[in-house]
Amino acid sequence: MVKRSFPVEIAGQQLSIRSDAGSEYVQQLADYVDAQLRPLLQGRRNTPSMQRVALLVAIQLADELFRERDLHRRFRSRVAGKLESLRAALDAHEANLVPAAQQSPAPADPTPS
Repeated sequence: MVKRSFPVEIAGQQLSIRSDAGSEYVQQLADYVDAQLRPLLQGRRNTPSMQRVALLVAIQLADELFRERDLHRRFRSRVAGKLESLRAALDAHEANLVPAAQQSPAPADPTPS
């Protein structure tokens, strides 16, 4: 896809973001980052530098990402464990069917003599 530029505002600063995603998605990202910045900028007598605030937000977002990745990894592990249990149960069931089929007498020939 072709990258396009989208204007957004974050922490009162106008930025142009180049992306191959749509404008709505880019705006959602900008709004999310802006929402993370606002609490760090509001209510302070000595407003910290934008660079410092941006670094704090970057750490918060990295923490969120790492927690989501860990949650995803644990979920995939649980699913893999359950899948392995299902495979073992199916294998055991199939193993029980084979001897039962071998012990059954052959069906009688339905054609009259």
